[in-house]
Amino acid sequence: MTPGKITPKRERLLANIRVQRFMPGQDASPYFDNFKLNVETGMTVLAALRKIKDEQDSTLTFRAFCRSAICGSCTVRVNGNSVLACSTQLLPILKDFGKGSVTITPMANLPVLRDLVVDIDPIIDKLAKMHPYLIENPERIPEALEQESLMSQDELNRFDHLTDCILCGACYSACSSLKADASYAGPVTIAKAYRFSIDVRDDFRGIRDQAAIDQGLWSCVQCRRCIKVCPKDTRPADTVRRARKLTMEDGIRDTPGSRRAKAYVADIERFGQVNKPMLPVVVFGTKGWDAIESAEAALTKHGIEPTRRVCTLPGQDGAAKIFERVRQIEEEEDKQ
Repeated sequence: MTPGKITPKRERLLANIRVQRFMPGQDASPYFDNFKLNVETGMTVLAALRKIKDEQDSTLTFRAFCRSAICGSCTVRVNGNSVLACSTQLLPILKDFGKGSVTITPMANLPVLRDLVVDIDPIIDKLAKMHPYLIENPERIPEALEQESLMSQDELNRFDHLTDCILCGACYSACSSLKADASYAGPVTIAKAYRFSIDVRDDFRGIRDQAAIDQGLWSCVQCRRCIKVCPKDTRPADTVRRARKLTMEDGIRDTPGSRRAKAYVADIERFGQVNKPMLPVVVFGTKGWDAIESAEAALTKHGIEPTRRVCTLPGQDGAAKIFERVRQIEEEEDKQ
């Protein structure tokens, strides 16, 4: 061994690769094929799939292009987790699970076209409704082509990390809200809308606000699975939260989601916890009484006495002081 040179340890493991197969119109339902493969140090999920296709089953179908974690086309699920196949090494996964076997399935929340290939049109269609491009702000974009449209570093920092998104759809695949409601826009779509809405060169923010609300901005349950799977660490759930705040700052405050958000803040300041017994009425108005009465009837049926009273938790005075201090900071920032 050359002095000062690090030689990585090479390992090899005979693994069982379970791959979901499905051909719509031909197969009644998805099924799994098992492939034996020698997985070596450094072999990615994509390399394994290519090896299987080249040497064991040429009919295996998957999607991949750049092999550099840039195009975002090779997203699949490995043991249920959405990953980029080209940048995810297989051996560490096999060792972590300790079973010598992995299961590879297509992205969730999207129609399967064949095997591991899904139809991404639902994402594109939802994205198109958000107008994910700049609509020029005449106050910031000069008329003459010879002049540049300049922005400060602080203005760029507001959205710069969001430009790392490669539209791989990993967050869309992992989204629990989409699993419950297929009409929800999904984290990738809302994040793209937010990226352009906070760009000072753009003049279409209000329309995107409403488009995001119409496509379920407040449907996100903040499970944060999208953050876990994002290969570029753009933190989509945080962006969804900021997009909600943006719509409220822009004056869209009379929606079920915004009313819920305001109720949470007011209740925690007042009681130290959310006033859940009365939350349906606050959010949905008189229609909320049906939900309250239904819940009370269910509790009574099981011998539990319902109550519409919320108790003030210990330490509430501390919470109130925090709210007061936050308001002072916000007022100071507004004056600057």
